[in-house]
Amino acid sequence: MTFGLGRILGVALLASPLFTALSARGADRPVTSEPAPISYAQTCDAYGAGYFTLPGSDVCLRFGGTVFSDLYLRHVPLSAFTPNPGAPLNAASHAPTPSSVGGGFGGGVNIGAQFPTEAGPVAGYVAATTVFGAGLLSPNHAGIYSPQANLSGYDPNAWLNFTRLDQAWLQFAGWTAGRSQSIFDFYADAYNIMPLRGSNAHTEMLAYRFQPTPGVMAALALENNRERRNLIGQAINANASADYSGAQFPDPVAALRVEGPFGAAQLSGAAHELRTRYAAPESVAPGQPDASASTQWGFAAQGGLKVNLPNLSDADAMILQATYARGASAYLTGDNQPLFAGVNDPSHPGIASPRLGAAPGLTSYDYDCVTTAQPFGHCDQSSGYAVIAAFKHFWTPTVSSSLFASFFGMNYTEAARTGAPGVAGASNYRETSVGANLTWTPLKNLMVGGELAFTQGKGAGLAPAGPQQPSAPAWPAANEWSGRIRVQHNF
Repeated sequence: MTFGLGRILGVALLASPLFTALSARGADRPVTSEPAPISYAQTCDAYGAGYFTLPGSDVCLRFGGTVFSDLYLRHVPLSAFTPNPGAPLNAASHAPTPSSVGGGFGGGVNIGAQFPTEAGPVAGYVAATTVFGAGLLSPNHAGIYSPQANLSGYDPNAWLNFTRLDQAWLQFAGWTAGRSQSIFDFYADAYNIMPLRGSNAHTEMLAYRFQPTPGVMAALALENNRERRNLIGQAINANASADYSGAQFPDPVAALRVEGPFGAAQLSGAAHELRTRYAAPESVAPGQPDASASTQWGFAAQGGLKVNLPNLSDADAMILQATYARGASAYLTGDNQPLFAGVNDPSHPGIASPRLGAAPGLTSYDYDCVTTAQPFGHCDQSSGYAVIAAFKHFWTPTVSSSLFASFFGMNYTEAARTGAPGVAGASNYRETSVGANLTWTPLKNLMVGGELAFTQGKGAGLAPAGPQQPSAPAWPAANEWSGRIRVQHNF
C-alpha cells in the first residue's frame, strides 16, 4: 500500500506544472564538465629544502631572510684615534678612557632561484640588509664605524641607518658572475660575532669553479680591485698627497679546496694592482714634478685548515688560518661589510681605518704602500700577516660556545717609516685579539648569544729621521674591552 502510494505521488509530481517549468529552465543551460581543480605551488626537491615552483612556471624559488638586534659595549681610549692619516707627531697626553654603548636592529631578505635548462640549471641569488643603529654606527661607508675628526662632538644618541646589497649573482656550468663571497676566503668569521683579522669580503667577481675529483674543488676568479684597497701613504711633504689613481686590472684570485671526513683544507692566492699617484705642487716641492705615477703588483697568500672533532660532538671543530700579504693589506684586515662597530674597522676606498693607538696623537693605518723620497715617487709596499685560531664546542644540541684569537701585524720599510718634517710616516703595528662567546638556540633558526673580546694594539715607533725630526719612542700598548649581545632569527 505504501509502495503504491509513493508511485502515485511520483507520477503526480512529474505531471505537475512546477516540475515542467524547472525542467524547461534547466534545459536552457549548457552542459558543462566538472570544475578544474585549483593548482597549487609544488616543492622542488631536487634543489634542497625550501624551494617551490609556481603554477605554469619552471623556475624554482626560495625566499628567506633574517631579523636581528645587537647591543654593543666598548671600552677604549679616545687617544687611540687620530683623525687623519699622516698627521704630524705631537706630545698630546692621553685622553680619559670612555665606555661607549651602541647597537641597533635590522633585517634582511634573500631570494634564491633555480631554472632548469637542457645544459643544466641556472642559479641566481640576491640578498640585501637594512640596519638602524645608534651610538657606534657610521654612515661613511656601508655602516663601517669611523672615529669622528672632532671626538668631542661624538653623539651616542644619533640614529643612523643604511641599506646595502650583500650578494647578487648568477651561476651556470661552474661560472659565477656578480657579487659574492670572495673565493680567497676560508674562515670568514665562522664562529665569532665580532669580526677578526683575515679575509672576509663580499666582492664583484667573474669566477669559475670545477671539481676534478669528488671532494676537491679548484676555483679561478677576477675580483673587484676596489674592494681590496686600503690607504696609500706618503712620507715626503706635509702638503703633498698620495692615493690610488684607478685600476686597469681586477685582482686575479685562485683557490684549491679539499673536503673529507677529517674536515677541510684550502690554499688561496691573489694578486693586487697598485696604480698610485703622488702629487706635490711646485710651490711646496721646488724642483720636483707636480705628480708622479707608479704601477706595481702586490700579492696575498693564505692557508686554512678545519679539523672535525667527532670525539667531542658531531659538530665540534677547530679552524686554523694564516695569511701573508705584501702590498695588499685588505686581505688581512677583516670583514669589509661589518654591520656594527668592531675592533677591526676595515677601510674602503678613501675611508681611513685607524688602529688602536700605540702613542698619543699618532695611529697606525693600513697602508698598501707608502710613497717615499728615494727614489722620488716610489711607493714602498707594506707587508703583513694575520693568524687565526678558533674552536667551537656544542655542550648540548642547542647550546654552543667558541674560543677564538687573531694575531695581526703590519710592517713598513725604513724609508716609509721615516717621515719628513710635518709628516708622521707609517708605523709598524702589532695586534692581538682574543674572545669567547656562548650561544643558545631555543628554537630552530632562533639564536641568542653573548660575546666578550679583548684586543691589544702596539706600535713599534718610527725610524730615525735625522736632526730635523728625531725618532719617536717605543709606543705603549693600548687595550680595548668589547662585548656584544645578539638576538637573531633566520627564516
